[in-house]
Amino acid sequence: MANILFVDDEENLLKVYKSYLERKGHNVVYALKGEDGLEILKNHKIDLLILDLHLKEGMQGIDVLKEAHNTYPNLTIMILSGFGGDEDVIAKCTQLGAKKVLKKPLTLAELKENIEKLLSLT
Repeated sequence: MANILFVDDEENLLKVYKSYLERKGHNVVYALKGEDGLEILKNHKIDLLILDLHLKEGMQGIDVLKEAHNTYPNLTIMILSGFGGDEDVIAKCTQLGAKKVLKKPLTLAELKENIEKLLSLT
């Protein structure tokens, strides 16, 4: 299956996502800070980056999105954020290279469905 990187500061949520998606056959790693996520991208083959826009420490998600897309233009990027329903946010993220913008909270089934759709496009 896919190598998935989550960058989000909600570690408990990340543990749930990781456990669920690994049971579905994916390899999942996560970072709590944007800088750490970019370092993982540099050192591992990642098929899908799932990114929160608002991180508590370090780089903000929008900056990680810009850098990740500029450095790895073929990387599939999904935004998962509490602000994901805002039309301006969606437009900005799409313009910067995100393939999908989703609003939190999201069920595990919705997450899986959206991941599968995105991965089928690559």
